[in-house]
Amino acid sequence: MNRKKIIVYVTFLLLILLLVGCGKREIHIRGNITQIETIQKGMTSILVEGEIEPDTSFDKASIAITEKTKIYRGKERISLGSLEGGIKVEVEITGPVRESYPVQATAKAVWVIECECEGTI
Repeated sequence: MNRKKIIVYVTFLLLILLLVGCGKREIHIRGNITQIETIQKGMTSILVEGEIEPDTSFDKASIAITEKTKIYRGKERISLGSLEGGIKVEVEITGPVRESYPVQATAKAVWVIECECEGTI
């Protein structure tokens, strides 16, 4: 293979990786945590209440946080223990949504976007 073809292939590969890495996260609910409850070992439930916005699907949701759920503040991963009532979060849901009110679902990821509480985050 000549040098020009190699440069074209590498450039194409980098462009594909860049486009794949720039995916926008899907936010299903944005709101304040109003309740936190331990369901069982390895699973906690948070109740998130907000408003339906153009980029969200729900105004109230009971969200299961499992060991697979990723929790962030900015780009930093934080622990479940950092979540508390009054914190504003965005939640991406994974798997089925149990259609009740509030909806019940499992979080793929939670992003802390604001804290109106006392305590440590």
